[in-house]
Amino acid sequence: MSPVGRALHEQFEQVCRSELQRLRRKTAALTAEDREQVDALALEVAQRLAVHLDAALEAPGGEGITPVVMRLFAVEASDAMRP
Repeated sequence: MSPVGRALHEQFEQVCRSELQRLRRKTAALTAEDREQVDALALEVAQRLAVHLDAALEAPGGEGITPVVMRLFAVEASDAMRP
Protein backbone atom coordinates (compact mmCIF):
# COMPACT_ATOMS: atom_id res chain seq x y z
CA MET A 1 0.00 0.00 0.00
CA SER A 2 1.29 3.46 -0.88
CA PRO A 3 2.00 6.09 1.77
CA VAL A 4 -1.19 7.94 0.80
CA GLY A 5 -3.14 4.66 0.95
CA ARG A 6 -1.81 3.97 4.45
CA ALA A 7 -2.72 7.50 5.55
CA LEU A 8 -6.22 7.04 4.07
CA HIS A 9 -6.57 3.74 5.90
CA GLU A 10 -5.57 5.38 9.19
CA GLN A 11 -7.96 8.28 8.59
CA PHE A 12 -10.86 5.97 7.68
CA GLU A 13 -10.18 3.77 10.70
CA GLN A 14 -10.11 6.78 13.00
CA VAL A 15 -13.43 8.08 11.64
CA CYS A 16 -14.93 4.60 11.84
CA ARG A 17 -13.90 4.08 15.47
CA SER A 18 -15.14 7.55 16.37
CA GLU A 19 -18.54 6.89 14.78
CA LEU A 20 -18.84 3.47 16.40
CA GLN A 21 -18.16 5.08 19.75
CA ARG A 22 -20.70 7.83 19.04
CA LEU A 23 -23.33 5.20 18.20
CA ARG A 24 -22.81 3.12 21.36
CA ARG A 25 -26.10 4.29 22.84
CA LYS A 26 -28.01 3.18 19.74
CA THR A 27 -26.30 -0.21 19.80
CA ALA A 28 -26.69 -0.74 23.55
CA ALA A 29 -29.16 -3.58 22.97
CA LEU A 30 -26.53 -5.63 21.15
CA THR A 31 -24.61 -8.28 22.99
CA ALA A 32 -20.88 -7.71 23.41
CA GLU A 33 -20.26 -10.37 20.75
CA ASP A 34 -22.67 -8.73 18.31
CA ARG A 35 -21.09 -5.32 18.92
CA GLU A 36 -17.64 -6.79 18.25
CA GLN A 37 -18.92 -8.17 14.95
CA VAL A 38 -20.42 -4.81 13.98
CA ASP A 39 -17.16 -3.07 14.88
CA ALA A 40 -15.10 -5.58 12.90
CA LEU A 41 -17.38 -5.28 9.88
CA ALA A 42 -17.26 -1.48 9.94
CA LEU A 43 -13.46 -1.50 10.19
CA GLU A 44 -13.25 -4.01 7.34
CA VAL A 45 -15.37 -1.74 5.14
CA ALA A 46 -13.10 1.20 6.00
CA GLN A 47 -10.03 -0.87 5.08
CA ARG A 48 -11.56 -1.98 1.76
CA LEU A 49 -12.37 1.62 0.86
CA ALA A 50 -8.76 2.61 1.53
CA VAL A 51 -7.48 -0.32 -0.55
CA HIS A 52 -9.70 0.57 -3.51
CA LEU A 53 -8.77 4.24 -3.35
CA ASP A 54 -5.10 3.31 -3.09
CA ALA A 55 -5.41 1.12 -6.18
CA ALA A 56 -6.98 4.01 -8.09
CA LEU A 57 -4.19 6.34 -6.97
CA GLU A 58 -1.53 3.84 -8.02
CA ALA A 59 -3.13 3.19 -11.44
CA PRO A 60 -1.97 5.09 -14.52
CA GLY A 61 -3.16 8.67 -14.23
CA GLY A 62 -3.78 8.31 -10.50
CA GLU A 63 -1.20 10.90 -9.60
CA GLY A 64 -3.56 13.54 -10.97
CA ILE A 65 -6.29 12.70 -8.47
CA THR A 66 -4.02 12.21 -5.46
CA PRO A 67 -4.23 15.83 -4.25
CA VAL A 68 -8.03 15.80 -4.61
CA VAL A 69 -8.38 12.54 -2.65
CA MET A 70 -6.03 13.82 0.04
CA ARG A 71 -8.03 17.03 0.38
CA LEU A 72 -11.38 15.25 0.32
CA PHE A 73 -10.37 12.90 3.12
CA ALA A 74 -8.28 15.40 5.12
CA VAL A 75 -4.98 13.59 4.62
CA GLU A 76 -2.00 15.87 5.11
CA ALA A 77 1.21 15.38 3.14
CA SER A 78 3.03 14.81 6.44
CA ASP A 79 0.58 11.97 7.24
CA ALA A 80 1.33 10.35 3.91
CA MET A 81 5.08 10.51 4.48
CA ARG A 82 5.12 8.70 7.84
CA PRO A 83 6.57 5.17 7.73
